[in-house]
Amino acid sequence: HWIHPSQGYWIILTTLFVCQPSYGATRRKFSQRIIGTAIGLAVGWALFDLFPNPLVQSMFAVVAGVVFFINRTTRYTLSTAAITLMILFCFNQVGDGYGLFLPRLFDTLVGSVIAAAAVFLFLPDWQGRRLNQVLANTLSCNSQYLRQIMHQYAQGKSDDLAYRLARRNAHNADAALSTTLANMLMEPGHFRKDADMGFRFLVLSHTLLSYLSGLGAHRDTRLPSDIREHLIEGAGRRIADSIDLIAQGLTTKQAVAVQSDEEEALANELEQMPDELDESQRLVQTQLALICRQLGPLRTLAAHLIKAP
Repeated sequence: HWIHPSQGYWIILTTLFVCQPSYGATRRKFSQRIIGTAIGLAVGWALFDLFPNPLVQSMFAVVAGVVFFINRTTRYTLSTAAITLMILFCFNQVGDGYGLFLPRLFDTLVGSVIAAAAVFLFLPDWQGRRLNQVLANTLSCNSQYLRQIMHQYAQGKSDDLAYRLARRNAHNADAALSTTLANMLMEPGHFRKDADMGFRFLVLSHTLLSYLSGLGAHRDTRLPSDIREHLIEGAGRRIADSIDLIAQGLTTKQAVAVQSDEEEALANELEQMPDELDESQRLVQTQLALICRQLGPLRTLAAHLIKAP
């Protein structure tokens, strides 16, 4: 109200809308809000001159409102321009809409700057500082997914809650890692110094999840009891334990061994498949070998990330 008594609340509303949980998301909304408002004001000025009739302007207000509600979650710049148009036309029905152009632009600029300053100075949530936690969560979810798949091979295929929950958590964790890295790229330079390792980790996460999905797609395969014990109770459990160990090291920032002779021996053992091997066992053993081969690169990246200053 100190700036102007009638529409001073626009500053607060703009701050609330622009302020997002992360710096990257706020920065994106900051530019989209200002550009959308400027476009809306420019189009509004032109339509005011071209269509001075209040009835026609009310029709434009309705159309702008519809456009806003359709695009408010997907195209923020367009929705901001539309809501700006709707406000201008609505206020022009009861007063002078031309008098709102400068206050609207000024309030948007001030509110956006306040939101950006709040996220940068007072309430920062730098994604780079929690990258190790996100990576650890991704690995833990993949480990749990593998355990559930092995349980399905042992007990028989069943789309029970535990399996579906583990599968969903693994995919959600992979998507969360991708979002975290995308937000990191919009942060100041010293907060995204580990982005390169993060993207390498993302590639490995995608690869690991694809192998797990391939293994889970054939969980209705019935294996002989001795083979099932060797692959499920032996190899599957050992791989899951190794993934959990890497995740624990990332969580606590404790040193992770770059190489494991036990994992290398297990991978070599899984890759040795005689010609007379049963096709169902060959499929399961191949997928487990591919998953096991991801442990070495995962260990290397985790060790480098933990050592990074």
